Amino acid sequence: MITKNLNGKSMWLRRGRYLVICAFFVGLSTQLLAQRMLIGLKGGVNYTQADPTKSYSSVVFTQAPLEDTHKRQYSEQFDNMGTQFGIALTFEYTNFFGLSFEPTYSQYNYGFKNGYLWQATEGFESLAVEYDHNQKLNYIELPLFFRFSFSQGPVIPYLQVGGFYNILQNASKSVNTTKLDLATGGLNELNGDENDVGITHLMDNKLYGLAGAVGVSFNLPHVRVSLEGAYRYGMNNVANEYTRFSDPRSSTIHFDVLDDTSIKNMQFSLVCHFPINFGMGGNGTKNTRYVVPYDMRRFKEEGSRK
Repeated sequence: MITKNLNGKSMWLRRGRYLVICAFFVGLSTQLLAQRMLIGLKGGVNYTQADPTKSYSSVVFTQAPLEDTHKRQYSEQFDNMGTQFGIALTFEYTNFFGLSFEPTYSQYNYGFKNGYLWQATEGFESLAVEYDHNQKLNYIELPLFFRFSFSQGPVIPYLQVGGFYNILQNASKSVNTTKLDLATGGLNELNGDENDVGITHLMDNKLYGLAGAVGVSFNLPHVRVSLEGAYRYGMNNVANEYTRFSDPRSSTIHFDVLDDTSIKNMQFSLVCHFPINFGMGGNGTKNTRYVVPYDMRRFKEEGSRK
């Protein structure tokens, strides 16, 4: 009986918390709608830098190689281009401070190379193989920013600081293989049947971290156009440590096991905001930034009188 009562109290406490949270967001939404609100679209390109924090391999050497060719060499950030496209919601409390929520669908790309050398114990036969890996990670990004504007004129520099939480949708990889027969000097490059192998189960289903952005906005009669550069600093391992050795296709064909890896991502975007609240500005006065150039009804009446 005591356990039942405690469970009942716990249930009411949970419901009470949910009611408080809902009331908070309803109150916050009411306050935001009373301010200047803008909604728009954003899109652009991004560049990912993968930083391994711990290396793994599916190969065990019976004798240490003279040259560590199997060690991964990760590509430079600006060689790893992806894209992003999403929605930009901005709430301006004042002319200088606001919040920005920008749900986005993004593809992060990064690559690395590694190679192996097989040499016969007798004779001069040897074979060198190099693998060029490219990973594609598709995320739904949920960044939230504090926004600081530094002007009230037609050109507005701004700064955004906050964080992000990404939800992995799917992941794939492609591998190009180059073989070199060192005994004959023959070079045979193989591209093909290993492209776009699904590796979603080998990746963590989330990515989170800190984010910041700088940009400049241009206020036009019906739209605010912004050019923006943003940076995301991932704080967790993108590889799933529990499924690392579970894919025989990767570990036996490409002799590849994913490293523990953190991600840094740089984004460049074009943002187009449209105001949906023409009534009041963030300081409680009439919004003078965005002005409808003419009254449509008066325009139609004047046309009919002619």
